[in-house]
Amino acid sequence: MRRRAAVAVILLATVSSLHAQAPDGNAILRAAGVALPRGGAAAAFDAGLTGPEPVPPGAFATLIVGMGPVGNAARVRNAYAFGVLAGRSARHVPPAELAGAGVALVQMLASDHRPSRVTACRVAGHVFAAPIDGLPPPMRPAGLLEGVFNLFNSGNEAEQLAAMEAIGLLRETAAVPSLLERFGRTRERERRQAGAALEALARIGDPQAADLIRSLAGDPWADRDDAAGLAAAFAREKYLRDGSVKRLQEAASDRVLGPRARAYLAELGVPVP
Repeated sequence: MRRRAAVAVILLATVSSLHAQAPDGNAILRAAGVALPRGGAAAAFDAGLTGPEPVPPGAFATLIVGMGPVGNAARVRNAYAFGVLAGRSARHVPPAELAGAGVALVQMLASDHRPSRVTACRVAGHVFAAPIDGLPPPMRPAGLLEGVFNLFNSGNEAEQLAAMEAIGLLRETAAVPSLLERFGRTRERERRQAGAALEALARIGDPQAADLIRSLAGDPWADRDDAAGLAAAFAREKYLRDGSVKRLQEAASDRVLGPRARAYLAELGVPVP
């Protein structure tokens, strides 16, 4: 009994030590030269900021440790910091660190903490995204797609939105029928859901979505100045080449929609004005 009590004390001390010594993703980004906006690593990720090349030695390894069981808030912050430094399709990450990050993100996707699941889904979509630079795609970890689709089929909007973001970036063609159904079901009353489904369909670029996207031409639903309207412009330009790129270029400097517009322009291979 005394031995069990002693082990319990040691385990408790170890967990407390991990929480006390959790890596600080914000500090790591600052040390790497990233000018953090208000909101820290999460805001930097949302803004599409990237780190230097090469990334300072040890930064990825430290962040991977911080994506483990170090406390939920620190875990989320470190995952977003990893996404910032990794870049789209993990172009800045050595193979060993990418493998370790993949395991950590899949574990976060199965967490009982919803913000951790949402963060892991978004970061994994970015890090393991289908390339837009013509180079080979990063190796995806086992269990990633299962975790993403679990969130897509959940009853929580934040999880569903994160999953559609990741599905689009990963260009998962198997999801196209479900995305078409999601768009049709939500376009009238759940605009954020419909916009996320449309964005994913545009990124995947499957011919099954062509009729839907052609129907957006001249549709007032697609003309609103919000994220869903911008996704519609992206979809129309990608499928139809109808001049909607001008709308994306005009939005590139917008405080709210700018990061999304710049990402779309990069995917289309159009210079940001």
